[in-house]
Amino acid sequence: MSDERAPDPLTSFISRSLRTEVTEVSEEIVQDTTEAELDRVHFTQDGARRTLIVKRVPPHSSLEVKLLPHLARKTDRVPVVHARGIPPTMVPAWPWLLIEDLLGAPAADDLADVVRAKVAVERAVAADGPALVALGVPRIARRGALAEWPEVIVHGALVRLNAVRTDRGVVLTEWRHASLGCGLTDVVRLARDAGAPARPLAELYANESGRPLTETALAAALELL
Repeated sequence: MSDERAPDPLTSFISRSLRTEVTEVSEEIVQDTTEAELDRVHFTQDGARRTLIVKRVPPHSSLEVKLLPHLARKTDRVPVVHARGIPPTMVPAWPWLLIEDLLGAPAADDLADVVRAKVAVERAVAADGPALVALGVPRIARRGALAEWPEVIVHGALVRLNAVRTDRGVVLTEWRHASLGCGLTDVVRLARDAGAPARPLAELYANESGRPLTETALAAALELL
């Protein structure tokens, strides 16, 4: 009988997800609430210590689990996804993601860079409307002055807390409120959260998107907040 011990389940899980050998694996609870569970996994890979985050969310709030892997395949302006799991309906377990650890990343202090990151995500999935709907992303009607704006992926909670700076640039996190609608609403929400005038950021977004910004469109977006 061999004395070699089988790796523990957590070590096997991380090794399979990264497709490489890892050692010295441990886990710490970062958040445990009714809204989400966050565990930080520490491990050694190629002689260096690394961390990843296991994020679990309730089934009724699992849009991010379905959407984020798709976004991550298209753009680096969202967290890197290494694995995900969606248990069958009859199984009493929460859907989960294994993602890069951005919990300690500094906030993106340049609002213009946040807007540009948002535009990059929009462009990356501009032709993916049907696929996004199939993943469960809801469509929000664009009415009045906003009806002239194209349908894009809307973050839905674009505030400073959900935009971090990494070595590759600004990354937008927390996509559970995403929808398809008018992207201008994200920009005015960001401005309001930062206590900044909405017009300069809205003009930047309009220029990046190739759209003229009108007073009526800006007012309509502000009214939706």
